[in-house]
Amino acid sequence: MNTQLSVLNVPIRSFDGLYSLNDLHKVAGSERKHEPNLFFRLDQTQELIKEIQSENSDTQICVSYKSLRTGQNKGTWACEELVIAYAMWISPKFHLIVLRAFLAMHRNQPQQLSLPEPEKKFSFEFTEYELEQLVWLWCGHKQMNTLLGDMIKPLETIGSYFTGMVISHHQEYQRQYKNTLPTIQKLIAPFKASNRMNWERAKNLIAQ
Repeated sequence: MNTQLSVLNVPIRSFDGLYSLNDLHKVAGSERKHEPNLFFRLDQTQELIKEIQSENSDTQICVSYKSLRTGQNKGTWACEELVIAYAMWISPKFHLIVLRAFLAMHRNQPQQLSLPEPEKKFSFEFTEYELEQLVWLWCGHKQMNTLLGDMIKPLETIGSYFTGMVISHHQEYQRQYKNTLPTIQKLIAPFKASNRMNWERAKNLIAQ
């Protein structure tokens, strides 16, 4: 049974069933913007941690990550789910590399996987004004993310403490608005022929 995780032929240390994110960070290139502590500041990461912990019964103790400042095992340690999420946060390419590394490690450990439940679908009725507000919320999100990106170089120039945080949020919010773009495009599809100025402005922003 193979229990050693190796990424790009580099062994990743394990401790109490957790894996070293510091080792992963080094393998990924040791860029400051990819430091594990920035990953744990993300709301999405905290939500994932809560979800992992909620799946365990009251009689189980779930430790999804540890952060040790001293000792032989100093560093940040995370469970498999968080390691994969961390790799995905760094880049799609690194995500695939780490995912395949785990598959290789588990190859000699057959297990019965439950089939995923079909995704639920919902139907809602919205007025044109309500849809317009949702679209403008997305457009505002995109514009604020652009502003965050424009702030990175000035903050780096002055050596600001907030540089890493801004880089982290810029990457995360950029991923969010790109993932929701198809949904927004679906919402505005019925109004492509509308002459209302708000729809025209929104469509122009979405097309940028």
